[in-house]
Amino acid sequence: MKHLYPRISTAVISLLSLLVCVVGVAAQTTTEAALTGRVTDSRGAAIGGAQLSFTANKQSAISATTDAEGRYAVKLLPGDYEVRVTATGFAAQAQRLSVPSTATLDLTLEPASLADTVTVTPARAEIRLSDAPASVSVLDAKDISRAAAQTVDDLLRQVPGFSIFRRSSSVVANPTTQGVSLRGAGATGASRTLVMSDGVPLNDAFGGWVYWDRVPRLAVDRVEIVRGGSSDLYGSDALSGVINVLTRPPSHRIVNVESSYGNRDTADVTFFAADRWRGFSAAVSGEAFRTDGYFIIAPEIKGTADARAASQHRALTLRLAYDWSNDASVFARGTLFDEDRKNGTVLQLNDTANESLATGVRFKTPDGSNWNLTLFANQQRYHQTFSTVAANRNSEALNRLQFVPSRDAGVSASWSRLSLARHLLVAGFDVRGVRGRSDETAIANNRATTFVSAGGRQRRAGFFVQDLVNISARWQLSVNARYDNWRDSAASSVTRNLTTNAVTPRFFPARSLDAFSPRLSLIFRPQENVSLRASAYRAFRAPTLNELYRGFRVGDTQTLANEKLVAERLTGGEVGGSWNPSRNVTTRLTAYWTETVNPVSNFTLTVTPTLITRERRNLGRTRSRGIEAETDFQFARYWQITAGYLFADATVRRAPQDRTLEGLLIPQVPRHQFTLQTVYAHPRYVTAAMQFRASGRQFDDDQNRLPLGSFAVIDLTVAKPFARYLEAFLAVQNVLDERYSVGRTPLETLGMPRMIRGGLRLRFE
Repeated sequence: MKHLYPRISTAVISLLSLLVCVVGVAAQTTTEAALTGRVTDSRGAAIGGAQLSFTANKQSAISATTDAEGRYAVKLLPGDYEVRVTATGFAAQAQRLSVPSTATLDLTLEPASLADTVTVTPARAEIRLSDAPASVSVLDAKDISRAAAQTVDDLLRQVPGFSIFRRSSSVVANPTTQGVSLRGAGATGASRTLVMSDGVPLNDAFGGWVYWDRVPRLAVDRVEIVRGGSSDLYGSDALSGVINVLTRPPSHRIVNVESSYGNRDTADVTFFAADRWRGFSAAVSGEAFRTDGYFIIAPEIKGTADARAASQHRALTLRLAYDWSNDASVFARGTLFDEDRKNGTVLQLNDTANESLATGVRFKTPDGSNWNLTLFANQQRYHQTFSTVAANRNSEALNRLQFVPSRDAGVSASWSRLSLARHLLVAGFDVRGVRGRSDETAIANNRATTFVSAGGRQRRAGFFVQDLVNISARWQLSVNARYDNWRDSAASSVTRNLTTNAVTPRFFPARSLDAFSPRLSLIFRPQENVSLRASAYRAFRAPTLNELYRGFRVGDTQTLANEKLVAERLTGGEVGGSWNPSRNVTTRLTAYWTETVNPVSNFTLTVTPTLITRERRNLGRTRSRGIEAETDFQFARYWQITAGYLFADATVRRAPQDRTLEGLLIPQVPRHQFTLQTVYAHPRYVTAAMQFRASGRQFDDDQNRLPLGSFAVIDLTVAKPFARYLEAFLAVQNVLDERYSVGRTPLETLGMPRMIRGGLRLRFE
């Protein structure tokens, strides 16, 4: 027995040692390995915020995000993986790797060609830009940071065909003049283009104009501009196209701040901050701006009653979201906005306060269907004063006070699904209701004489269907249709004589109207880098409550409301194509033709030395036809050129109420527009950009008696990085201090003079 114990002990020790070795080997084979690397562009510059996805044997993907220096780190179990990396503005890349044999993996991304850019606006679903059944332009975050513009509307002037009523910047212009149109449809105070933020309308529900500063500038990820009638998917307001401002997704932790100061006591600060943890994400953005502005009246006629057109605004947005998975999420967003303006004289002022809420859900069902639902609501209060200015402009007197409260709410839903591998089916509906009034007090000899309250309710609803069919590798067909119905109700205009207290009410009967908006588009790709497109469509715009029931006065021009207005209806077609001879060159050319029946126009009734009286009327028929061209060209390693041109022949074809208008040019539409942007961008040393735009002569009135001359302006921006997180910049608008007219009422008003500002940008990720 005494010889047996040592043998047993030796056997036990050997067995334990073998067990330890086996466990050690097993542990070694299941221990995660660390994989690190860096994602850069072809010039070696870091790409922050790039998304990496590692997949093994079709199991759940493991994700990673690069930091500000382009670095990432992830732990993976041993095995073979496919890694896919994506980043905004770059072509996606995928490759295979083996772990643990690979411990470091550096990746280089190439810029995405314009044709590879993914858009959502043209089809209300994600499609490549080259597959879009419409003429589309995209301005991304780099375009925004390189532009000298401080407002979205000034930025969009880089896009040919973009027109603002009286072509004045929102830095100084009255908000009720900020209606936008595309392709020579004719700009008015009410937009003939639908403007949205992440699919939620930004057009003022009561008047149709746009508050361009409601979205903080640093929160903008890109802007998609769809030209041509788009009522087939978006209903009323999309008569001449759609502009969708898309905000930055909170994909990772980031803090961006930009602050600047310039001449005319112009100061602003804008910021964007976001974080993401597990399925939750939060983003907050804001902007504060002020300027003493400038005199908008010509210096040779300026008097003591004139004052600088100054403005200030503040905006704050909070967005919260939760992602259950890659295919399901819910969000809530709240926005506060207010602005105060001086409108060019001592007594003419206006201010706006707006609160808005939006919430929605997105999910994908097992059958491959994508569902989106969004609800939104707005509450707004608008104040304005009007005055009469003496002929020598050395005195003025208040003649009207105005208060416009309004509320609106809406819901939109859409469904999309790829069916039979060839059909991208999209369907949905939207409803928007608004209630608003204009309460005005007339003043004479410093005494209130009359009180008028006019307004009502309006409800708009529509549903749409779309089928994008890939007939073959070369042919694609898009068939769209939408039905809309709108109802004006509870409308009245009540006048109270404040001297006698007599009340004169007017009640307008409720009315319900509808519209059918079809669209047919065909795309042919004879080669991989060539795309040809043809479209035919119908679109419409229903008059706003403001046009139906509220009059206004600007300078010596009084415009009356008209409760009998009917919808504008547009019929149009276009042919175009794009050519991508290489990844660095893209050229797009489109010829279009549109006719609009019953366009709402400011029709001149009488003209006297002291007052021009107009009334909103359905004019008859107008036509706009022309050619638009755009090209993007990166001709050297750090150089890029973008150019655009629009020729618009926009004329009145029929005017039964005044035959003398037939053959005249549509007001506010220049025949020629040209834009040019040149950029030199070296990520380590300096970024310099020049924006040039020129516009031909146009008219400010329907009778073509008040011309606004042609002009050309140059903007410059220079930015230099000084540290890892810091960049300094200098921006100049209207470098040559060009004097140009933006309005004739009939007094000439002027556009933006030279504006210089310098500042800092901070970026932490």
